[in-house]
Amino acid sequence: MALFIYKAKKGPVEIIDGEMQAASQDDVVTHLINNGLVPVSIVDKNASLSPQGTQVSPALNLPRQSVKLQVKEIDIFTRQMASLIKSGVPMLRALSLISQQSRPGVFKDLVASLEQQIREGSMLSQAMEQYPLVFNHLFINMIKSGEKGGSLDEALSSLAQYREKEQEIRQKVQAALAYPLLTLTVGIITVFVMLTFFLPKFTGLFEGMKRTLPLSTRILIGISHFMAQNWIWFIMAAVFVLLVLSRSREGSKQKALLDLVKLHLPVVKKFVKDAEVAKFARTLSALIRNGISVVEALELATDVMENTALRDRLAKARGEIIHQGSSLSVSLQRTGVLPEFAINMISVGEEGGKLAGALKEISDLYEMEVDQGIKIMTSLLEPMLMLVIGSIVGFMVFAMLLPIFDIEMNIH
Repeated sequence: MALFIYKAKKGPVEIIDGEMQAASQDDVVTHLINNGLVPVSIVDKNASLSPQGTQVSPALNLPRQSVKLQVKEIDIFTRQMASLIKSGVPMLRALSLISQQSRPGVFKDLVASLEQQIREGSMLSQAMEQYPLVFNHLFINMIKSGEKGGSLDEALSSLAQYREKEQEIRQKVQAALAYPLLTLTVGIITVFVMLTFFLPKFTGLFEGMKRTLPLSTRILIGISHFMAQNWIWFIMAAVFVLLVLSRSREGSKQKALLDLVKLHLPVVKKFVKDAEVAKFARTLSALIRNGISVVEALELATDVMENTALRDRLAKARGEIIHQGSSLSVSLQRTGVLPEFAINMISVGEEGGKLAGALKEISDLYEMEVDQGIKIMTSLLEPMLMLVIGSIVGFMVFAMLLPIFDIEMNIH
């Protein structure tokens, strides 16, 4: 047994000095943590070689306002923290384990920084607020609710499940659109190259004919000549459209316009609306279930919606609840965003005191609608694209061969 001199923090400001007999420094650290203290330094009183003892390393110098992580890394961190805290592992130990098991990089440095800030007396939510591009308002408020209610493990588990479900839906949509988009892109490029570069070389075959060409052939030749003379403008227009779409970030006019257009397209609007309703209901359910007030939960759930037009409409509901004292169901009904069925379920949930459960059922139902919509869209979109592109190519071949058939028929 050795005698150790320690310094530990009690809260963010107060520092406590003391001595303790223990077999090792790790035993001192465990004892201090179990007593609600944060170790700052531990020195072996009889040691002469290391008068400074073991001290916590200074906070890592990360550019906190610009640190970014991949979505997968945040999901892994959330799930690992939920599992460790639920298993009874102290928070500092949990962060230390995750940091030790991570490869050198931004993720490892960020976890180490969170650990250091907590050692200095910060709450986990306060430490996460230093990295706004990694942990959004929804994430931080869920952690805060868990800290206040003493159920941080449940809050982390809810966050992990929420993020996994959101990622699952996103991957389904991406997978459903990947092949149709590839087919459409290849088809457009193929038709563009044929009309611009190949067909003009064949039009010379018809210049010597002393007869009127068929209408379809004349139309095709006119389009081909026009594109051959102006192909650079078509490329510039395509690049411009891609740049506009790539710059349609959150809060931009381009995104607002694009989101508004999505809500008026015949097939897309139902798909977009169902996906947003499912996301809104799932988020609101998770927040209310973790003890966040309806007004605050409504604001956070509205912020996570991707469609700007729907988000602006839902923002009015929060104002009605605050200023007019309206119920959630009545306020949401006036926005016209949620379907009547969802409004009725929310109303029943409010009356029965089971609002979180009602919202969970709504999210499950509309996620099922999104899944079915993806399957239908995938099964119909691919053959439709193939039919459209095939028809265009077929028309081009028909228009080029028709004059030749006319010549052969006149010869015979």
